[in-house]
Amino acid sequence: MQNIRSKGTLPERSVMRELRRMNIYFAKHVDSITGKPDIVFRKKKVAVFIDSDFWHGHPQRGVMPKSNLEYWQKKIRRNKRRDAAVTQELRSKGWTVLRVWEHNLKLHYKRSINKILKTVEKG
Repeated sequence: MQNIRSKGTLPERSVMRELRRMNIYFAKHVDSITGKPDIVFRKKKVAVFIDSDFWHGHPQRGVMPKSNLEYWQKKIRRNKRRDAAVTQELRSKGWTVLRVWEHNLKLHYKRSINKILKTVEKG
């Protein structure tokens, strides 16, 4: 478990690399913003979270381990409640919040990047 990263995951790094390649300025893991979004566009007030299918409880792709099931179910439920609270709080402060599933990045990388760019343009 100690090898599990909360920052600098492969999906995050690939999105950040693509945004840098496109010369788009962003901040990463801003501690002063509720929930410490993975990617932040401060001027546009857009917060992007790259959510792991397992840790954030994707309904179809978040596969539960067979052992210690009760612990993991409780943990994932807590994570989902926290995600919803963070999203609600940021929106109440005028932020646009975008959550991108890890699996969507794998399957539809360009579409996911375009979704981020369109959200920033609107922001």
